[in-house]
Amino acid sequence: MPEVIDIGPATLEKPRPDLIVVRFRPGSLADGNNLLISVAARKEHCGGRPHIAVLIAPEDSDFAPSILGRNQYLGTGAETFTKALAVVCPNPTVRNIIELYFAMHLVSFPVQYFSNEAAAMEWAHPQCVALQQG
Repeated sequence: MPEVIDIGPATLEKPRPDLIVVRFRPGSLADGNNLLISVAARKEHCGGRPHIAVLIAPEDSDFAPSILGRNQYLGTGAETFTKALAVVCPNPTVRNIIELYFAMHLVSFPVQYFSNEAAAMEWAHPQCVALQQG
């Protein structure tokens, strides 16, 4: 069982060296600050090594419209250690906003969207294998 690390608006788990799972707390807000906290925590806990990230938003999550206004990843270095991103969001409205965000602010790694964790993990594990194979 991976250690669960409190990072404020979320918890972070590292079930394998190349996979980091960030679980946002109930009532959390998809905003620039929470995204930056999650990126910084992933960087810290992976030692800057490349990994696959799975971000999980709860059903009752909401978003700040300001998140769309700028590329929240710019200047974080996230593209150097994020090799793929799975976004789990059972709330279809918030998922649509997150999809719009990534359509407006392109990143160099693949991003996939899921309504449940099982489907996201099913997608993430082959990504981990491909990362290991280089």
